[in-house]
Amino acid sequence: METMTCGCGEDQIPGVLARGVVALALTGLTVMAVTACLLAGVLWAVTRWRDRARAEHEESFFDGFGRWEEERAEPPLPRGGGS
Repeated sequence: METMTCGCGEDQIPGVLARGVVALALTGLTVMAVTACLLAGVLWAVTRWRDRARAEHEESFFDGFGRWEEERAEPPLPRGGGS
């Protein structure tokens, strides 16, 4: 039995749909990659701007973290130290 087509391109529909889906997927991936790059650039610029705008020595909550050993009092001198 012969396949009857009307001659209006019905046999090309699956190929056109496949190419359209592939093009849509690649376009979506490209848009997401460009958006990620733009967001990373904006984040980098804002971070750099904040670092430059920060005062020379602005006290932060974590500035003294890890320096507790440096700030310990020196041990007391022995009584009646020999000089």
